[in-house]
Amino acid sequence: MYFQHSYRTQRIAHEIHKKVSIILQHKIDDIRIGIPTISGVQVSKDLKNANIFVTFINKEGPEEIDTAVMILQRASRFIRFLLANTMCIRVAPILFFKYDSSLIEGAKVCSLISATEKL
Repeated sequence: MYFQHSYRTQRIAHEIHKKVSIILQHKIDDIRIGIPTISGVQVSKDLKNANIFVTFINKEGPEEIDTAVMILQRASRFIRFLLANTMCIRVAPILFFKYDSSLIEGAKVCSLISATEKL
C-alpha cells in the first residue's frame, strides 16, 4: 500500500477509498471509462489533497487509459461533491486521479516467471 503519515490519514484514505469506489460504481455512467478499480488512495498531511490510483480492467492501449483518467479527472469535482455529502469531515479533499500500472507490471513478471519455470 502507499505510505501514509498518521493513523488519521490512513483512516480517511480508507474511507475515501470505499466511498469513491461506490460513487464510481453507481453514479458515474460514462462508457469511455469502462470498469475502474481503485488500487490505492494517498492523502496529504493536511488532508486537503488526495491522490486516487486507478486501474482499468478492460483498457488495453495507453490512449484508452489516458482518456479514461482524463474523464475521471474532469469528473473529480462532481465526485468530490458526492464524497463531501457522504463523509463527515470539515473539508473534502481535492481529488487527483492517477493511473496505477502495477497490476500490468505484476502480470508481466508472473508471465516471465512461468516462462522460465517451463524451461
